[in-house]
Amino acid sequence: MIYSERDTIAPNIMAFTAIVAAVASLLSFVLLQNDDFGYGFFTMFICTLLLAFCSRKHSIISQPLAIAFIFRIGFCLLLSVKGDGDADNYGVYAVHFANMPITEIFSNIPTGAYFYSWLISFSFRLFGENYMPIRVINATLSVCCVWIIADIASYLYKNPKTVIKIAWIVAVFPNLIRFSSYFANREVILMLFMLLYIKYSYLYYNRTNNGYLLVSILALIPSMILHTSMIAMILLTILIILSKEGKTQNKGTNFIREAFLTIATIAVFLYMLSSGIGMEKFNIGGGVDLNVSSISNIGNMSAVGRAAYLSGVTFSNPVLTLLFLPVRVLYFLYTPFPWMIRSVIDIVGFFDAILYIWASIPIYKKLKEIHRKRKGKSPDERFLLLLFITLVIIIAMFAAVTSNYGTAIRHRCKLIPIFLLIAADYIRLPFNR
Repeated sequence: MIYSERDTIAPNIMAFTAIVAAVASLLSFVLLQNDDFGYGFFTMFICTLLLAFCSRKHSIISQPLAIAFIFRIGFCLLLSVKGDGDADNYGVYAVHFANMPITEIFSNIPTGAYFYSWLISFSFRLFGENYMPIRVINATLSVCCVWIIADIASYLYKNPKTVIKIAWIVAVFPNLIRFSSYFANREVILMLFMLLYIKYSYLYYNRTNNGYLLVSILALIPSMILHTSMIAMILLTILIILSKEGKTQNKGTNFIREAFLTIATIAVFLYMLSSGIGMEKFNIGGGVDLNVSSISNIGNMSAVGRAAYLSGVTFSNPVLTLLFLPVRVLYFLYTPFPWMIRSVIDIVGFFDAILYIWASIPIYKKLKEIHRKRKGKSPDERFLLLLFITLVIIIAMFAAVTSNYGTAIRHRCKLIPIFLLIAADYIRLPFNR
C-alpha cells in the first residue's frame, strides 16, 4: 500500500464519538431505561474505538473516512430514533436462532438470505432483541468497506490521487450511505465479503502465496450464501488460476497446479450448487429444475408496483431470452428513464441512474485503453479485464430476474465498487486536490 501522509482527522472524530457514545450509553440505561439505546451506544463505543485505531493506518484517506463515518453514523442514529421495518422477517429468524442452545447453533447454519439472521442472532444473544446494535455494526462495516476498496485501488493503480478519489466517491455515494445502516439489510456485509474476496484474489494473482487463494475463497463462500449473484465470482477465481503467470519454468508443474486448483474450486462450487446453498432464488437443490422459463417468471414476479418495467415480457425460448438480455441490462443499470418519472421519488431514482451512466463511460475508456495494448498488458490490467468479465456476468444475472427499478437500485448498488475499480483512471470529480 502507498499510504504515507499523516492526517488524523478520522481517528480524532471517531475517538471523540466513542467518548460521547459511552456517556450516551450510561444515560440511556440509567435515565431513559432504554435497552435499545443503551446497548446500541455501547456497541457504538466499541466499534468506533476499533475504527479509530484502524484508521490511523489509512491516514491518506483520513478525510473521506471521516465523512463516510459521519454520514453513516448519522443515518444510523436517525433510523434508531425513527425506526425501520423488517419486511423480510430477518429479526424473527434471528430471535429463533438466538433462542437455540449454543451447542446447536453451529449445526443449524442456514443457507440463503437468512444466513444474515443467523449472523445477527449473536447480537440478540448478547444484548437481547435490540435493533440499534445491529445498525451500528452495519454502519461500522460500511466504513470498513471504504478502506478495503482504497486498499484494492492502491494495489491496482499505485497512485495516491486515484486512491483518494475512489475513497471519496465510496464515502459519499448516496445509496451506499442509504443502505449502510438499516437493521434488515444484508447489503453491507455482502459487500464487505465481496471486497475482501476481490482484494485477496488480486493478491493471489500477483504473488506466489497460495494462502491468498484460500482466504479469497473463504470470503467468497459467505458472499455466495448471502446472495445468489455471487456465484459468478467462482468464474473470476477460475480465470485467475488459469491466467496467473507460472512461477516455475516447468510447464508440467504449472499445468498440474492449475488443474488441481481449478478442480478444487469447481468442486466447492458444485457442492454448494447441489446443496442449494445461496440458490433460493432459483430453488436449486430443492427439487425444482432451473430453466429459461423459470428465470423469466422470477423476473416477471418483481414487475409490480409503480417502479415496474418490462411487465409481462417473458420467454421460454433460450435464444430470444439471450437476444433480449441487453435490453434488460439497460433497464437494470439506467432506470428510471426520463419517461418513467411520475413523482418526486422517481427523480431521486433518476439521479441514481445518472451516476451509473457517469461511471459506465470511464469503464469504456479504460477498456479501450487496455485493448490497445494487445501484447503489453500489465498484470494489473489483465486483472481488471477478468474483473470486468465477471461484472458483466453478474449484471446479466441481476438483469435477467429484475423488473422493478426500486429493486434494481438496491442490487446495482452492490456493484458500484467494481465499477469504480475498473473506471478509476478516467473518473473525473468536480474538485481535484
